[in-house]
Amino acid sequence: MAVRHPVDDNTGPTVGGNSISRRRVWWIVASAALAVLIVVLVVAGVAASNNGGPNPAAHNSDAPSPNPRMTATPTAVPSPDPSPTAVPTATTPAPTEAVAAEPAPPVEPAPPVERAPVPLTDSAAAVPGLVFSIGTLEAVDGVARGPGEVGGPSLRFAVTVRNDTSDAVALTATVVNLFFGAEQSPATELTASGGAPLPESVAAGATQQGVFVFAVPSDQRDQVRIAVDYSAGVPIVLFEGAAPR
Repeated sequence: MAVRHPVDDNTGPTVGGNSISRRRVWWIVASAALAVLIVVLVVAGVAASNNGGPNPAAHNSDAPSPNPRMTATPTAVPSPDPSPTAVPTATTPAPTEAVAAEPAPPVEPAPPVERAPVPLTDSAAAVPGLVFSIGTLEAVDGVARGPGEVGGPSLRFAVTVRNDTSDAVALTATVVNLFFGAEQSPATELTASGGAPLPESVAAGATQQGVFVFAVPSDQRDQVRIAVDYSAGVPIVLFEGAAPR
């Protein structure tokens, strides 16, 4: 005779060969539902707090009132910069077109001042108290020894200076020249043909002389001129006439 076992109502479906109790299944489902509910409530509370809820401080009489001293410190506002003053700028003149300067004409030296000529046998004063005269002219054969000299027919003569002043007079700047012919060509002095220069000075009341030799062609002695230039700025003393051949 077959034996029937009683059926257990608490036995649930079989999973993997094992049966699960119905009570345990309901407990698992209820726990999951409760967890979902808790999560929903938490999320709702967070959203409500973010949207602004009642301020507990407004209903709490114990909350400290704001301290009047704890006011915001005013921030220094920078004052606007003063308007810049316009600085006058120097006006640069417009460049003008450069004009080439014409060279100045050469300045010709003024011709020396000459006194009116006197005869070869006369005397003439260069300045008051200083008198010049020409000694006898004689024809000689000049000898060329210095540079630029040409020997040949020449004239030799003496130049005498008399000092009628009360002071000695310097003669270092005195120059003697001779010109001949119709063109009054300058003659060349022959220093080694018996000539002697004037002394450096002449004492008061004294007389000094120098001897000069100039090469002069024999056929051009009809008109000779001896010039005595005592000093710069003083008119030249001139002696002129015919000379021996």
